[in-house]
Amino acid sequence: MFRRLRIAALCGPALLTACTIVDDRLQATATQAGLRQAARYLPDYPEDCRQTEKSGVRIGEPLDVALIRTDQALGLANARVRRCSRWYERIKSGF
Repeated sequence: MFRRLRIAALCGPALLTACTIVDDRLQATATQAGLRQAARYLPDYPEDCRQTEKSGVRIGEPLDVALIRTDQALGLANARVRRCSRWYERIKSGF
């Protein structure tokens, strides 16, 4: 009688641990499925967010003109980065 209780006492935590592991695996599987489902509904990344800018400076141009062109290109690139960041933050907040 005591032997059975001792075996039950020793095996009980092992069985509970096994159940916990199975529950963790099921939870991880459900989380992965949820992420896959959410990824299906992500909108396409805006095409203009993939564009790059060039300064348009030509050889032989005066330095002041080259500086103005470079500054304009940098301003366009920075505006694009801000716009794409806002877009990403809006999408991220929906998840």
